[in-house]
Amino acid sequence: MLFFKFALFLFLFHSVAWSCDTQKHHVFLLHGIGGNKGTFGSLENLLNRQHPCIKARTFEYKTGSLQNTYDFARDFHQYVISLQTTEIRNSDKVSLIMHSQGGLVGSLWLKLLTENNLLLLKQLDSFITLSTPFWGADIAHIGKQFFYTLPPGMINPISPFGRNELNEMSYGSSTIQDFARNLDNVFKSAPQLRPLIIGGMKRFYDTRIGEDDIVVPTHSMSPHRYYLKDYLSFFDKPARVLANAFKKNSKKPFLLVPADHIKLTQHGIADIPSRCLKDIKCDHPSLQYILDHLKGIEVKPKKEYSLTRFRVTVFINNPFGITYDQKDLTIQVHGLDRYTKVPLIERITPFQGNAKVEKGLVFSFGGNTKLEGASKLFVTLRYKNKNIKTYEVPVEAGLSSFVDTDLATIN
Repeated sequence: MLFFKFALFLFLFHSVAWSCDTQKHHVFLLHGIGGNKGTFGSLENLLNRQHPCIKARTFEYKTGSLQNTYDFARDFHQYVISLQTTEIRNSDKVSLIMHSQGGLVGSLWLKLLTENNLLLLKQLDSFITLSTPFWGADIAHIGKQFFYTLPPGMINPISPFGRNELNEMSYGSSTIQDFARNLDNVFKSAPQLRPLIIGGMKRFYDTRIGEDDIVVPTHSMSPHRYYLKDYLSFFDKPARVLANAFKKNSKKPFLLVPADHIKLTQHGIADIPSRCLKDIKCDHPSLQYILDHLKGIEVKPKKEYSLTRFRVTVFINNPFGITYDQKDLTIQVHGLDRYTKVPLIERITPFQGNAKVEKGLVFSFGGNTKLEGASKLFVTLRYKNKNIKTYEVPVEAGLSSFVDTDLATIN
């Protein structure tokens, strides 16, 4: 019997050694604004203990500078490329676990891979985001007002946020527009990639104090959204675009867990406590989902949340440089039913500000709906007080909707 156990041990040992010689699993952890290796607590150590073929490491980058997420994605790209010559073999797997802004960096890195490194693109396996603000966050606007009253180009030495980073995560930024247009296509470029989008929900939530993890709203964490690409002309007769013209993406798994953005009133969504090193079934709300997904096990949420919040953003691009006074271009939000509300302040002064797209204009506003599934509201664009186009915008609790339109001189 003792000989049999010893033989079994040798067999398992050689099997593991052989499998690691054939394929290793490189897992990269990407933190968010103001973060570092400590963002993930003991997650890196825990993953490295899970299996001898896993190599987990945190990519640290400097936030709070004049750089933006595109710069960080390029830095990460160079880092991974350097490892291709020393550690990452063509047969290995590569996965990402990202917190907050790290999910934007990782998504932009995927876009870089589609343009520069098809071989590495085919090696990707898991793509896990934790409370990533795909579509913006209120905290970005608060951060700009609190930390950045200095002229553009000047760094606030006490701010953990860079001005460019805050602008990118403002509602209606060029970066968000890029994601709204391209995120689906980026994921399609690696069909074997397995995304898992996890969002946090604070302990107390309702329509008055918001549905978020204290930092990022639920409608921004979800990768699902309604999107319409269109054109706009000041010279056409008034027109209407129906709700069925919008496309909805909803294939990526998304779930919410009871967690804060960082540890405050409850667990931080990415901060794995050291006690989980001894017991991987500890009470951390996102850990088991992460581990199961890395192993290829299908995950399902243990708790469902009743959401009401949504957001609508209208991009008005000006690719041909049409001359007009931006003050003459306004929006009217109307057609609300008794289940769908947009606060008066949001309708009168929809967000504009520093997140304007290059050579264009942005309107963005939030609301809530008590309906299950999609309802709709009307957004009418007006130029010099004349209606030029009305959109039936589908809105849904927990999601964002986008109208992405180009100014044109003719139909």
